[in-house]
Amino acid sequence: MRVERHRRRHGRGPFRCLQRQSRFAHHDAPPGSETGRVSDSGTLALARESRGRRPTRRKTRACAKMALLARALPCIDYRRAIAALEARVGMFGTGFLHDIRFAMRGALNAPGTTFVIILTLAVAIGANTAIFSVVESVLLQPLPLPEEDRIVRVAATVYPERAGRGDGGSSFSEGGYWHFANNQRSFAKFGAYYGPELLPLTGDGAPRRVGVGHLTLSAFEVFGVAPEVGRLPTPEEDAPGGPSVALLSHDLWVSHYGSDPSVVGRIVELNGVPREVIGVMPAAFDFPLHDVPTPELDVWVPFQLDPASTDIGSVYIAAIARLGPGVTIEAATEDARSLVARFPEIGYPASVFETVFDGGAIVKPFRDHVVRNARQPLLIALGTVGFVLLIACSNVANLLLARAESRRQENAVRLALGSGRSRLVRQMFTESTLLALAGGAAGVVLAHVGIRALVALGPADTLPRVGDIGIDGAALGFTAVVSLMTGVLFGVLPAFRSSSMLTMGALRDGGRNATLGRDRHRTRNALVTTQVALAFIVVIGSGLMVRSFAALRSVDPGFATENLLTFTVQPLPTKYETAEDVAQFYERLLERLEAVPGVMRAAAVNSLPFSVYRCCAWSAVIGDSTEPERQSVPVTHRTTPGYFETMGIPLLEGRGFTPDDHRGRVGSVIISRSVKERYWPDGSALGQPIRWGRAQARVVGVVGDIHDRGLDLPPDQNMYLPMLDAGDRRADFISLLGGGVVVRTSVDPLSLVVAIRSAIAEVEPDLPMADVQTMEDVLSSSMARTSFTMSLLVISALISLFLGAVGIYAVLSYVVSQRTPEIGIRSALGATPQSVRRMFVSQGMRLAVVGVLLGVVGAVALGRVLMTQLYGVSPIDPVTLVAGSAIFLGVAALASLLPAMRAAGTSPLDALRAG
Repeated sequence: MRVERHRRRHGRGPFRCLQRQSRFAHHDAPPGSETGRVSDSGTLALARESRGRRPTRRKTRACAKMALLARALPCIDYRRAIAALEARVGMFGTGFLHDIRFAMRGALNAPGTTFVIILTLAVAIGANTAIFSVVESVLLQPLPLPEEDRIVRVAATVYPERAGRGDGGSSFSEGGYWHFANNQRSFAKFGAYYGPELLPLTGDGAPRRVGVGHLTLSAFEVFGVAPEVGRLPTPEEDAPGGPSVALLSHDLWVSHYGSDPSVVGRIVELNGVPREVIGVMPAAFDFPLHDVPTPELDVWVPFQLDPASTDIGSVYIAAIARLGPGVTIEAATEDARSLVARFPEIGYPASVFETVFDGGAIVKPFRDHVVRNARQPLLIALGTVGFVLLIACSNVANLLLARAESRRQENAVRLALGSGRSRLVRQMFTESTLLALAGGAAGVVLAHVGIRALVALGPADTLPRVGDIGIDGAALGFTAVVSLMTGVLFGVLPAFRSSSMLTMGALRDGGRNATLGRDRHRTRNALVTTQVALAFIVVIGSGLMVRSFAALRSVDPGFATENLLTFTVQPLPTKYETAEDVAQFYERLLERLEAVPGVMRAAAVNSLPFSVYRCCAWSAVIGDSTEPERQSVPVTHRTTPGYFETMGIPLLEGRGFTPDDHRGRVGSVIISRSVKERYWPDGSALGQPIRWGRAQARVVGVVGDIHDRGLDLPPDQNMYLPMLDAGDRRADFISLLGGGVVVRTSVDPLSLVVAIRSAIAEVEPDLPMADVQTMEDVLSSSMARTSFTMSLLVISALISLFLGAVGIYAVLSYVVSQRTPEIGIRSALGATPQSVRRMFVSQGMRLAVVGVLLGVVGAVALGRVLMTQLYGVSPIDPVTLVAGSAIFLGVAALASLLPAMRAAGTSPLDALRAG
């Protein structure tokens, strides 16, 4: 009795599990067996000791445990123990491992289906991961600047139609900038920048062209970034006439100077001006400064703006600021608008102010400026690949539903033997989750490839933060979440649908293939119709972008692009000190270029079409009247004689420039058609005066409009001036430094690049020839953003179209296999192969037609989302809808035809045997 009490008392310790497991011991062991002897000896030893003196507590506990161990271990039925452990642990224990093994066996037993499912999911999840990685890196990650959400861009706004530029933003003149800087109350720091300029870098290593940005010291303070090596400019270096210094970009420091820290203190020549290198900026300090694609910035120099300047005519400065403590963007905007309203106080003529400036101001986050052109194309791409993922889920759900139906008898037997319905559902969820995770893992590999393709395909203004793009922890987390959600999404319907079909009727079928039930038909048809509708939406979206791109390509730019070579040369101001010197240089250069065999004409212009260097926009008075409606801000170009003939711009009225015009002996101006039609719609513009600043000229010719900012934008109001005129020589000199040259050839322009480079060297040996492109390439680059969006949608549409066709094919193939006995009976009763083929093709086409009709509604909604990306095409374009429907129905017919032909070729005898 004491032993039993001791057992009951001390059996609650660490070995209490043995007592519980003893329930599974073999109690029918023979008395003389080894098991019995071992167990009995342990018990007798414990009893014998108990009859002597009272044992110690430690001995008593040890003897009890040994006796239990000797009795329990050899006699345990381990199968019963494991079953009890599974029942106790449940889904998250051993049973879950069994589900995984079951799912893996099922996947290996059907390798073809498993491969198709994983490949489908890999493409869909990989596309989503790639696009999300780009979106997260470009749009979601904060800029590598301290408190970057407080940094804003500031600009006055203008009437687009009166500014002649088609946009509503404006920069500042020097006087306007200082007006803002000295009177604003909303910004803790207020700075200015300008650039980039492409200037030659010499004096240390091989000469090269670099992008140069001009920043005030206060602009550096707004950004709040310290140099990686060296220091920032001092106030003395930022003052007019201060020491000439420069900071290098990290990329230039690595590529040109080999990451040598001793570069600080060296003297380099930038555009012929010696400058001391005082620092190297971090690699992350790389932001676009303008609203158009610009070259990368390689060098920063102090702006050296004069605080005493009252210049209001030259508008070229952009402003950046850091919001003050507690100041919102809305409050800063109101402050900026009040400062714009006071522009007349600093000398803006009332007529100019009232007709050009609309009294508004823009204050927007700097990050919005950096990603300005990327947001909508990337969000459209993200939404599109989301559709692709839904299509893939629908496709995989159909395949799993077919697999579940093929296991119907097996699952019914398991259900009849006591397996719970929840267990069967859990197994199917486990299988779908494993497939989704496998697809997600493969999708990460495809995403790496996709990201490289996106970076190579995307233009610089659409993917502005290329160095930050990659698969990071956030992207991997996104992939994991998407994979799990995908597994649930395409697994929920097959799991619950198959479990609901497990009735005793499945057992009575005895494995016989019968005609599919109406409910199962309806489920599969709904899935196929859904994926067809989603795929049709993507196809129509891509069709709209293709039509838009075609409409854009068909726009006449206003000049001939064939056999036209463009490049830039930049005379050093230290060698060509006056505007007259620059004009004479171009005379010699163009004369030498036209002597090159294969060159028909050559001309120079300060800003090439589609160039970011558009100098300049002058406030001008058109005609004799000074009425406000006669004010304009035309875009001014300075050209050499023969420019219009070289470019192929038609001369509509008057004449072009002559050598006398070029040498500044007469005041001549040529205007574009839009200027003439606005100010002299019913009469001739020849001889009419135009005044700007301190200069005046008379119209000597009218030429056609050109789209030199983009084919999707209206033509500018252009004013063309000769290289020299009777106006301000300093302004002439500044505007001539753009250095664009156009060469019309009779052969392939690129085949003459070597000869043209040699001709330039004969005129100026140390002058680099840069930005060499054909005009056709320049035109294509101007459409890069539209082309990028179109390419993403077309790729998504092809994937969607393929998945939609696969869905129809898979469903009809399964229907054919299930209806084989029915086909045999029909054939035996006289049905022809044509009628059998027609029956299955019509079934597939019905699904496609219903899906297309549903997709039209979604396609209309998508067209409205794409409206800002379209050019010359309505969001509800009938041609696109009809063409997309025809393409999709044609693909659906082919996808339906293959299973239908297999059904029509089935032998009646074989079909009946299969039943």
